[in-house]
Amino acid sequence: MEATKILLSQEELNLVQDTHWLLTKNNIIEKAKSLFGDLAASLRQQTNELAAALPQSVQLFSPKVFKGEYYQGLPYVMLDYPRVFAKDDVLAIRTFFWWGNFFSVTLQLKGSYHQLYLPALMKHRTLLAQQQFHVSVSDDEWRHDFEPDNYQPVSGDNQVFENAIAGKFVKLAVRVPLAQWNNAFPLLEKHHATLIGMLAG
Repeated sequence: MEATKILLSQEELNLVQDTHWLLTKNNIIEKAKSLFGDLAASLRQQTNELAAALPQSVQLFSPKVFKGEYYQGLPYVMLDYPRVFAKDDVLAIRTFFWWGNFFSVTLQLKGSYHQLYLPALMKHRTLLAQQQFHVSVSDDEWRHDFEPDNYQPVSGDNQVFENAIAGKFVKLAVRVPLAQWNNAFPLLEKHHATLIGMLAG
């Protein structure tokens, strides 16, 4: 065994003896889950009010909140609603808390839903740009970071936007800084309303 693999640096020694930071981290994660639980009820109401203008499949699945520890090595909490994940067809709005990074709200479309909503995406491009949405330019539909090789602003080049939404899937996402945690609920609610309203017409 290589000793360097198990030896701790001074910073690591300090942390391993300190329970406060880990308990604080756990408390923050629980608050994120509570935030998303409250948000789920609001998003369900938003969606139900537009049910007549949305695919029936949207109503089949309740909101789902789940957490993890290792998205790119960092904890996260997710809320999916609506959430239709079939083999070839996806219609989902994902609200994401990523430790040390941001909150985000993402619309993901694939297969029949992608084709169904292409006209709506083009119609609402200006609104999406005004609200600082980004469009995925990556071929990895499960990336959440906002690096330039993954997302580009909708307000950018028209051709970039058109090429991006014409691919195998489309993702539109917007960030809310973690510094705005105490105002996150209405901001996340607003972004969801933008996306569900766009899908409803």
